[in-house]
Amino acid sequence: MQEDVKPWYNYGHVWLLILFPVLAILGGILMIYLVNTNQDSLVSDSYYKEGQQINQKLALDQQAGQLGLGAQVLLSDNLQQVRVIMNQAVAGDLVLQVSHPTRTGLDQQITLKPQGGNLFAGSLPRALLAERWVFELSDQQKHWRLEKQWQVLPGEPLELKPSK
Repeated sequence: MQEDVKPWYNYGHVWLLILFPVLAILGGILMIYLVNTNQDSLVSDSYYKEGQQINQKLALDQQAGQLGLGAQVLLSDNLQQVRVIMNQAVAGDLVLQVSHPTRTGLDQQITLKPQGGNLFAGSLPRALLAERWVFELSDQQKHWRLEKQWQVLPGEPLELKPSK
């Protein structure tokens, strides 16, 4: 008696054995694609220069403390309109840098125009995500700065004070 011999591709367990190496190869190709198309924003190419700038930033923080500066940052409900109320009069425009701690592609910078008194206002190019951000406020000449990390919540103000 001759048994009917089926070709190999008619057996389901053979395809199961082939499936895992094929998935590994496809996963490897996907990883190579992701590595080549996405830049690692956490790693800085100029870490030495950034380290040297720390003392300069500390001096700006100290200058803000000596001047007694403080501010309150208010975001609109759409997380795009920004108002800053300074605790004392400041001449000229202000610069607000909003940075994401891990994704540099989301960083934004705006110039805040005086609205009368100690009020300044401006509009971000893109609405902020309700995540953690670093807010850095300074004058245009970079004589001082106020900085704080903030979990953005609509309707909740951010208090900026000089770091000690």
